[in-house]
Amino acid sequence: MLAESGEIAGFDARAWLDRWLTGVVPALGNRRPIDVLNEPDGLEVARSLLSRAQSGAYS
Repeated sequence: MLAESGEIAGFDARAWLDRWLTGVVPALGNRRPIDVLNEPDGLEVARSLLSRAQSGAYS
């Protein structure tokens, strides 16, 4: 996903992921992705959200 998204020089993927997982995300009903991942379909919800963000389709 990162390689397909453009320039990666200087991008700290681990830091970004840590912030994203623990931050409140409006598209998840103002929940944190780390909490959503603990739900039965959480992995698919997170995967879908990241795919939509990558494609520019925000909801």
